[in-house]
Amino acid sequence: MNTIPDTVDHIDAEAPQPDGRAMSAAAPPPSPGSRRAALRLLGAGALGVAGTAVAAGLAGCTPGGGSTSATSAPSGNAAATPGSPGVPGAPGASGAQATPRVTGDLTQRITGVEEGDTSAMAPDPSSNQAQSQEQAEQARRAQESQDGGGSSSDTSDAQPQEDGQGSQGGSQDTGSTGGTGGADNNSADNGGTGSQTAPEVYSHAPSEASISVTTDLAPGITLNTSPAWHLARRASIAATADIAADIERMGAEVWIDQQLTPESIDDSAAEAVIAGHYSWSRMPASELKGPTGDAVYRAAPTVTNAVLTRVRLSKRVLAESVVELLGDHIYVPIHGKAESFITGFDVLLRTHALGRYADLLHAALTDVALLQELDNVESTKDKPNENLGRELLELYTVGRDAYTEDDVKASTTILTGHGMDWETMSYTYRPEAHATGAVSLLGFSDPNSDPAAGPDLLKRYVEHLCAQPSTARRLATRIARRYIADEPSNAVVEHIAKAYLDNDTRIAPAVRAALTHSEFGASVGKKWRRPMEFIMTIARASHTQIGTPSGSVSSDDTWNTGAYGWLIQGAGHAPRMYATVDGYPDTASYWMSSSLMMHLWNAAQSAVHGDEKESGVNDWVSVLQISSGAKAMETAARISWHLTGYSWPDAHLESVAALLAGLPESGEPGSWTVTDKDLPHHTSQAVRLCFASPYGFLR
Repeated sequence: MNTIPDTVDHIDAEAPQPDGRAMSAAAPPPSPGSRRAALRLLGAGALGVAGTAVAAGLAGCTPGGGSTSATSAPSGNAAATPGSPGVPGAPGASGAQATPRVTGDLTQRITGVEEGDTSAMAPDPSSNQAQSQEQAEQARRAQESQDGGGSSSDTSDAQPQEDGQGSQGGSQDTGSTGGTGGADNNSADNGGTGSQTAPEVYSHAPSEASISVTTDLAPGITLNTSPAWHLARRASIAATADIAADIERMGAEVWIDQQLTPESIDDSAAEAVIAGHYSWSRMPASELKGPTGDAVYRAAPTVTNAVLTRVRLSKRVLAESVVELLGDHIYVPIHGKAESFITGFDVLLRTHALGRYADLLHAALTDVALLQELDNVESTKDKPNENLGRELLELYTVGRDAYTEDDVKASTTILTGHGMDWETMSYTYRPEAHATGAVSLLGFSDPNSDPAAGPDLLKRYVEHLCAQPSTARRLATRIARRYIADEPSNAVVEHIAKAYLDNDTRIAPAVRAALTHSEFGASVGKKWRRPMEFIMTIARASHTQIGTPSGSVSSDDTWNTGAYGWLIQGAGHAPRMYATVDGYPDTASYWMSSSLMMHLWNAAQSAVHGDEKESGVNDWVSVLQISSGAKAMETAARISWHLTGYSWPDAHLESVAALLAGLPESGEPGSWTVTDKDLPHHTSQAVRLCFASPYGFLR
């Protein structure tokens, strides 16, 4: 039986054949036991560049452990990358002589550039420069922390528990997507595996794939999926078979309506983890001085951990997706000038995410986090600061082509006096700092003669801006880009904008309009997963119960975001940590650089392995209910469907089946059976191949 040597520590691509194509399944089998035997067999599935390169990368994995280069793209003989010349099926490639599709130059992105515009990108998120800067920042914060010794908007208080004590937040049922549970007795300290619940759906045969399309993002592959899986992938950050099964059972529109009223969904399991370990994330800065020992900034990373917890465990998946979308739209970085106030801003986003956009924007403009981040706390009648006045127009409402510089000055005037009280660490309005004098812009005018009327003036100004058709189209474009396509049609944008305006700037009807539009159903294969989606989909699919959460407020290291958080950070997608004020792009072109793809292929190995310190090693054999002796091709078809939501052709399944069968030396794929030798290792590599294929990357 062929085995994968333990000594290989880099991903090396199979050498291309003379015609520029990867080795085919018809190639004669190489000698048993060689490294190329494994590479040739795994590359034979013709999964395109992702399948071949990742399969080759399996040679760098040691049984039961992660790749030695799991958090950085390897150097030297790296695997073929997206768009590489001569590689069929490469994402973004066209034919054998496709030009490499590499995006993200090393210039700083200009504030306010339209999302998706690659003319002025920030540094490649997976570049060594970006990673080293982030690692240095993390080291600094870790040292500072040592020195400083409800619904989606639930802000109820709870006492933190000691590390290792599980939260009692409700039982887990079939439809749940991860439990809380107590500390796992089989933790990494004794080499065991994480406590996992096998959802019933994983044992089912694949559902009917009634949709069949091709996509430019993975040329040469036909995507076969179901409407339920398509909705699950788009409406949730981390789509799993459980979510798709709920949609199938309830019907799409009923499921959407329930998700748009998240308070109707019991989310006690996820919220119990947050209440027990990240309670600071639900408290305003004014209440954090005591708990943090006057080091309020120490609470900021609990927001990151709370976000990751909800993505992984919450049943309110659409609400969480909308919170992420709006967090990129009205953007305040978790670690920035407003770091000490980010907890309150996160609560604000969750409170208003599905309500009126006018209410959300007004709340943000009177919240210390945004006022501090964009320097409005320093804006007075004597020294006006235009940052917030400009971004209010350019980013949050009408867009850059709809206003003049005089409009910016008027917008700035309206915002003067709105700042903060450093003693209470809360918002305050100072009439004496407010600039008076008539203001007129974009159809809004006011004499602005009474400084005491400044708060009312701001409220009316925001209502006016949010009701503008240009604001509706701007927000509708972001919603359509998140849920439908990178370049949504004018028709669907106008449809979403109309729902927004017809419902008094409410966000939920606009989201519903996007998810129920005919273009949504026809958009399979038109979106690419961002790194957090990719990593957390693996984490959520494992159904591992959290034993000892990283970064608990009761620990000495609130900066620890755990294994999954570090993988996401290394890929340049730490929650709300983009380099400029317009938030992370949501276009495939930004996230498909060759270096980032290499990083994520490697990161998949560590993500599949799991967070040992938190919960132990992920037990994929148990959760996927894989039995030795079962037919390998049938098992491969079942798990690839439940992990990716696509029905794979036999030619692609053979690579997965070969791993499940322990890399057999002979025999037809139909005769292979699941191995009884080192099954956990072979299963984890089969799972890795499922996720690291093009099927696993498509949203």
